[in-house]
Amino acid sequence: MLTAKQIVARRIRNNVIFPVILFFFLTIGNYSFFRYSIYGIENVPVYLKLAPYIRLFIPAWIIGYCLRINPKLTSRILTDNFDIVLLGISWMISSLLSLDVASYLFYGTWTLFSLMSILLFISYSSIISGTKSEFLLTTLNVLWAGNFVILILDIATIIFMKPHGGMYQIIFSSNTFWAYPTMVLGILAVLKMRFTTESLFKKVYFLCIFLVCVVTVYFSARRSPLFALILASILIFIPPKTPQILIITSLFIFFYILLSSSTGEKVIKSLPDSYMKYRIERMSGLIKGRKETSYSERQKIWKIYLNRFYEKPVFGEGLASAQRINSVRTDNREGISAHNTFIGLLAETGLSGAFLMLVVLGRNFYFLVKTVNAKWIKIYIILFIPTLIINWVEYNLIPGQIFFLYTMVIWIMPRGLQNLSR
Repeated sequence: MLTAKQIVARRIRNNVIFPVILFFFLTIGNYSFFRYSIYGIENVPVYLKLAPYIRLFIPAWIIGYCLRINPKLTSRILTDNFDIVLLGISWMISSLLSLDVASYLFYGTWTLFSLMSILLFISYSSIISGTKSEFLLTTLNVLWAGNFVILILDIATIIFMKPHGGMYQIIFSSNTFWAYPTMVLGILAVLKMRFTTESLFKKVYFLCIFLVCVVTVYFSARRSPLFALILASILIFIPPKTPQILIITSLFIFFYILLSSSTGEKVIKSLPDSYMKYRIERMSGLIKGRKETSYSERQKIWKIYLNRFYEKPVFGEGLASAQRINSVRTDNREGISAHNTFIGLLAETGLSGAFLMLVVLGRNFYFLVKTVNAKWIKIYIILFIPTLIINWVEYNLIPGQIFFLYTMVIWIMPRGLQNLSR
């Protein structure tokens, strides 16, 4: 017979955890099968294009259920984490003060509800968990389940598109967005392989998933998630043990012999032909007459956003105001995003929103350090570092962005630890 706690835990999984998984699924779908054919053409049926709008109701679903199941506990969670609530409110106020209230207020309200629902998801997940390890495993499993659909899409495109030639051939044009959830799957696969006591078969299974993720991210032509994925797989073995030291030493000797020059030209030329290879060659100065341009172009965009921040430093232009911020551009590329979450945050929400974000991150690390658990902290850092890398070159501030959910779940994750310490 089920105990009261088991019954409550099951309801929380169904009405708090499941919506977060659905949120991930609908967000990934919005950048793939809900909008594009397998060849990247926007010609899918209207009803599929409308499906992602269900995301708008998911935060309300989670908040409403938590208030219904235990209003006092839900109120206490929101009160204890007042800085997160204030952060969402400040972003919504910045939207209210913008000129286009109807558009920006929508994103401000959605973001506030999304932050509150992610906080409640983390908090209730920790409440139904008996230990820190169980809470960590619950969170990782939600991230895994929410992003798992991307693995199916990755494998399908590898089979059907058969990437093997041409500088500009990338798997399914819209999957340049897939690189981020694919990177998440790869990181989770090495975490499961390294830190869980799974059978040999399971470890091989996770290794295969990791390899698929590396290959697919490579062919997506996105360098930052490829770098973050490889970096995470290295950090997982720090501090290294004797066998890992021997492997790293052997690899170092192998690459030293293989390289013909300090540029590593031979290694780069051995990579599979793709747009990613071309971008790496261009970045390394191996393409005559071509210099790396994407980062310098981003810097120009950042300058535009920073200039708008100087004009409205307190509350900014309002969330999702890229169209108005870029109105000064003369190259017919109005509406381009900030390509940097932190600079976008400054321009769109001003000092009030940026300062509160620093407060939120500071309190997150305070709760993390209080755990005094080296293994837990190490796993968290491996999950956290990719959020900094991706958010430095992409914009993920509002819920519609594909990396928003992962970023916010990881940033808010340490808040659950205070429930476990009670």
